[in-house]
Amino acid sequence: MMATRQLLGAARSRAVGSASLGLRRTMATVSDSALDKKVKQNNWEEGNFINYKKMSENLAIVRSRLNRPLAYAEKILYSHLDDPHGQEIERGVSYLRLRPDRVACQDATAQMAILQFMSAGMPSVANPTTVHCDHLIEAQQGGEKDLARAVSINKEVYDFLASACAKYNIGFWKPGSGIIHQILLENYAFPGGLLIGTDSHTPNAGGLGMAAIGVGGADAVDVMANLPWELKAPKVIGVKLTGALSGWTSPKDIILKVAGILTVKGGTGAIVEYFGPGVDSLSATGMGTICNMGAEIGATTSLFPFNDRMYDYLKATKRTEIGDFARSYAKELRQDDGAEYDQLIEINLSELEPHINGPFTPDLATPISKFAEAAKANNWPDEVKVGLIGSCTNSSYEDMSRAASIARDALNHGIKSKALFTVTPGSEQIRATIARDGQLQTFEEFGGVVLANACGPCIGQWDRQDVKKGEANSIISSYNRNFTGRNDGNPATHSFVTSPDLVVAMSIAGSLSFNPLTDTLKDKDGKDFKLSAPSGSGLPERGYDPGQDTYQAPPKDRETVNVQVSPTSDRLQLLSPFNAWDGKDATDMPILIKAQGKTTTDHISMAGPWLKYRGHLDNISNNMLIGAINAANGEANKIKNFTTGEWDAVPAVARDYKAKGIRWVVVGDWNYGEGSSREHAALEPRHLGGLAIITRSFARIHETNLKKQGMLPLTFSDPADYDRINPDDKVDILCTELAVGKPITLRVKPQNGEAFEIPLSHTFNEAQIEWFKNGSALNTMAKKAKN
Repeated sequence: MMATRQLLGAARSRAVGSASLGLRRTMATVSDSALDKKVKQNNWEEGNFINYKKMSENLAIVRSRLNRPLAYAEKILYSHLDDPHGQEIERGVSYLRLRPDRVACQDATAQMAILQFMSAGMPSVANPTTVHCDHLIEAQQGGEKDLARAVSINKEVYDFLASACAKYNIGFWKPGSGIIHQILLENYAFPGGLLIGTDSHTPNAGGLGMAAIGVGGADAVDVMANLPWELKAPKVIGVKLTGALSGWTSPKDIILKVAGILTVKGGTGAIVEYFGPGVDSLSATGMGTICNMGAEIGATTSLFPFNDRMYDYLKATKRTEIGDFARSYAKELRQDDGAEYDQLIEINLSELEPHINGPFTPDLATPISKFAEAAKANNWPDEVKVGLIGSCTNSSYEDMSRAASIARDALNHGIKSKALFTVTPGSEQIRATIARDGQLQTFEEFGGVVLANACGPCIGQWDRQDVKKGEANSIISSYNRNFTGRNDGNPATHSFVTSPDLVVAMSIAGSLSFNPLTDTLKDKDGKDFKLSAPSGSGLPERGYDPGQDTYQAPPKDRETVNVQVSPTSDRLQLLSPFNAWDGKDATDMPILIKAQGKTTTDHISMAGPWLKYRGHLDNISNNMLIGAINAANGEANKIKNFTTGEWDAVPAVARDYKAKGIRWVVVGDWNYGEGSSREHAALEPRHLGGLAIITRSFARIHETNLKKQGMLPLTFSDPADYDRINPDDKVDILCTELAVGKPITLRVKPQNGEAFEIPLSHTFNEAQIEWFKNGSALNTMAKKAKN
């Protein structure tokens, strides 16, 4: 029997309840008395409570309307509806207006989100919000030195964020505290909750049964300002897990396998919901790993049903009261028996092999038994230059313990890592705990460099020195994303993602051809030995060590706080509103660039050294689309300026057009804007004079971000029409045709030949059309506030 079975077709697939939970579906609501308790959302904030009673009441209203079994994802979304009585509900069609429980921002995206919130003129955020400093710390020499350097270099930004958080009643996690997603799991995630975060890997909190969704900063501003948040009702993909993990197979291998099945766009517009008896063999942090990397298949989010493993984690992180409260609401923290899924995948964990995905894309999945053969056949560089473990995806106590057990096995045989080896603790709590319990010492003995509690190389914050740019080489990490050049800025680096276990094993061997399940290594005496399968505790027996206190609570007196923004700063810039639509059709527009192939948000607005300008829109716009491949010449960042006939960088040409009053469009390929949630990829084209992005298809977050900034994200009604467009064509867009559910006309004017028309599709609803007319969602918000 194969380890994976995929069931597709017109008939929806039904879930059978997990017997191990011993729960029966009932249409009645949980008794009010059990849900009347006032249980705090976390240990850091006073006055913010988990409202299972309200969720239960909303769910009862929706059940009476739909009269069908519900998936767990649906339960969370529908229990957070702004208007459960009147909301239209059709999966994949309706736009849900939701009231999330929380907002979380990382420091790179928080700058623009807070700048936008400031322009709304409110004295305080209306919903619980936190900011996490994790993106601006570059990996160079090691944790302490890198952190000190980052604090010095980024002082202006950190001072702005700290003062803005204090002013607007936002919790602030200082540099060194850890990666946003790990902090959320350790402190803020709770079963049945709805959280939005300005980072694409926000779904990590699904490991505690929370619907945690990555958004752009403008969406976060809506919720901070107490507006309902809008989401197109997702479809639900069910993943039924049977069997149990063992040996070298880890939770990471589940999502690596799923990514291979669904590809980078297979989850778009859907929530991935895991269920079945196999779930109980996974730790809560292991479930978090799976949900985290669900971002790589384009999923809205991923989640698991509440179970005892989640309760154990809540207890271990000093949140027993939340665990007890969740148990009283447990029947609504899982799918109903007979819940229908739009697609069903089945994976037998007992037969699942360890996987390695890559290079250059996270959905190229290869089982370990076939990986050496694939590496040879594809001529991937065999030598592993660097092994990297940690990151928001895989830095739990369990991950570190298992990885350390393999490293210790090698040390006991007198050998260390052949590859350079780095360790990124996901949080200060993890760092302090593994320092106390010895895993950190093992990694250092193994030859590892312990980096700061931050994103580091995973997002390109890595001053890599061991290879020259352009030199083909292989690295292997336990990260989640491996697009071209993402980790080190070198487009020739072959980056592979896998479990921490395989990263350590292949770092020891120094070769992509090594399979630890079957192959032997030489010990210090030249004798053959096989690495033992990894082992390690899911939770620390002595509890977690919190380490240094890195949290800044908002002060009681916030009126006297001044937000620090220097008018001469090259890193922070107060925002000016975008112009409203002029009410006319747009004519004779050039195509700035026809992008060919994969165009991620990394291609549109690179990270790495550009992160420092995330709070300065004009400066960061100098990286707009510099990574996109021009279909006209197959090159990056080289396009023709039609007004001069000269070839120049993309941002330079866009600025020239803007200065001359010429609006422009971009033409893009499939799944345009996949990857990180960064709204700068939408802000920059808007700032530099763009009107529309026309593609074969969009990634969800980027499409919404473009709408929020007053841009037109449009798709070819027939994707083959992409090939009919030449980079030097001029185009008209009949903006006056923009209406809900109706196509809009693109008139194409070739340099040589007759004009022709192409229908374009869009997903605008009435409210979003107002964003376009007013120039942005923020302009719309301000307009309503004046009225």
